[in-house]
Amino acid sequence: MKKIGLRLASTIATTALFALLYAVVFLIGTWFLPFTLYGLLIMVFITIGIVFLQYLISPYIINWVYRIDWMTPDEFAWKYPQLRDTLDTVVRTNGIKMPKLGVIHDFNPNAFTFGWGKNSSRIVLTDGIFHYLDEDEQNAVLAHELGHVIHSDFILMTIVFAIPLVLLTIARWAYYASFFSRTRRVSSKDSESAAYLQIALIIIAALSYIAYYIGFLISLIVSRIREYYADEHSAEVLRNPNALSTGLIKIAYGLLVDANVEERRKSPVRALKGLGIFDPRAAKAVAISSVGRGGSFSKDIIEATAAWDLFNPWARFYELISTHPLPAKRIMRLNEQCPTYGLKPAIDFSRARQLKEQQAGKTLWDEFLTDLLIKYLPSVVFVLLVAVSIVWFFAILLQVNDTITNAFTGSNLLLMWAVGFYLIAFAFIIKTQFMYKSGFEPKHISDLLVNVKVSPIRCEPAILEGIIVGQGIPGYYFSDDLYFQDDTGLLYIDYRFGLSIVDFFWAILKARKLVGQRVRIKGWYRRGPSPYLQVDTIETAHGERYRNYSKHMTYIWAILAFLVGIVLLALWLFG
Repeated sequence: MKKIGLRLASTIATTALFALLYAVVFLIGTWFLPFTLYGLLIMVFITIGIVFLQYLISPYIINWVYRIDWMTPDEFAWKYPQLRDTLDTVVRTNGIKMPKLGVIHDFNPNAFTFGWGKNSSRIVLTDGIFHYLDEDEQNAVLAHELGHVIHSDFILMTIVFAIPLVLLTIARWAYYASFFSRTRRVSSKDSESAAYLQIALIIIAALSYIAYYIGFLISLIVSRIREYYADEHSAEVLRNPNALSTGLIKIAYGLLVDANVEERRKSPVRALKGLGIFDPRAAKAVAISSVGRGGSFSKDIIEATAAWDLFNPWARFYELISTHPLPAKRIMRLNEQCPTYGLKPAIDFSRARQLKEQQAGKTLWDEFLTDLLIKYLPSVVFVLLVAVSIVWFFAILLQVNDTITNAFTGSNLLLMWAVGFYLIAFAFIIKTQFMYKSGFEPKHISDLLVNVKVSPIRCEPAILEGIIVGQGIPGYYFSDDLYFQDDTGLLYIDYRFGLSIVDFFWAILKARKLVGQRVRIKGWYRRGPSPYLQVDTIETAHGERYRNYSKHMTYIWAILAFLVGIVLLALWLFG
């Protein structure tokens, strides 16, 4: 039940399309329109027009790039009679038209909704919703999607996400206008007023950029609030918050009841970027067999999995920039509604902190800060070089101290930058070695899932054996990622080569051919915010071998830094 509304990027395809359209239009506008208030108003109206155009055609684009099996209401009710009462009740009670209903034939449980408004909505469920969720959970998912419809989230989120874009247009326009005011010739009489105008435009640009980022973060907060409202609607319709809670456990963390690989040959896949059950970044979900033979959830596995959401600082960062609350927080919010309906929460996280502390101690902030240092280590070295150079410049300019001035000669500065680029190269090597650790050992998905320390930077090297059950995005023609299943569950496989063109050709030439094949995958398990395995090598049972060179691509930056260092050192020696 993911909700991001019809914003500028409602799908992967529309994201690229409308970002490109906006860039082209803005470039044309800055070339032909005058840098006046009149020109700015035209660009603002054009920006609003682009958002409105996106709102109008995004549903068509989604239909175009995804394989969706649309059904009439009667066909849907005949095939899925267990959902008829929920659907009819919500439609009748709220006086809306019956949504258009579709199914993606894919076994990862997920759902999303999109459209133009209450009376022109489309709701899509995957086969996995019907395969893995019980009837109460299926109805809870449908009621959540219907919640987005009756709350008019399509229109609301379009407006909410349009506001930051307008602020961005103002910021860019003011910046280019200030540049124009610097380059045009003015008389000495007007030079003072032109200088004041330039300063005013720079201030407007800076404030607008700040307002844009703040507005964007606020729009994400609104999106997460709407997600909570849709959860509440689901609980109210069923009078049972637990149905959605257990459904989220299966969807967000991918918990499976059984491990019959052949029944899941078709791809369990990520949700679209529409109004869906789960955020696509969080839909790189892993499934584990946390339902025991007796049919009850393995509480320790659920709580250990949720501990990452609740206590890892990376989770807070990802939620801040996400359209969705973290799954564990959604479940806790649903638990708060249980007393209203006289129910006891089915899922609680009372031992999550204890399980986290057993593995990682009292806090994970030391690991988080280490991750940040490693991630930005080359940049830190470069910034230090720039800072020292600035100090040198002002020391020379102000003649602060003869000793300092003599030390910071042009020759010494050149040598410092030569050594600095060598340090940057070593920083890239350190970063790569940290992010791509060796020591691969055979693992099960369930072994990886409970690791609360992993992050996008901190990995656990692993070797998994099982079957590729699908591509990463349901029904999407250009999905380069894969979905994998072993004896304990499902895991998102991230094929990240490092070059978009390589990923594209991998998607159209190789990825789909691997579906259904038994494989052995070596890679790095990460979480950001959801679990996934970044590929190093895929070996099939037929002897085919596919290597991913994402790790090796990172060394290119080290090589380039070394080369720059060599050039600077040569200039110092022979200059």
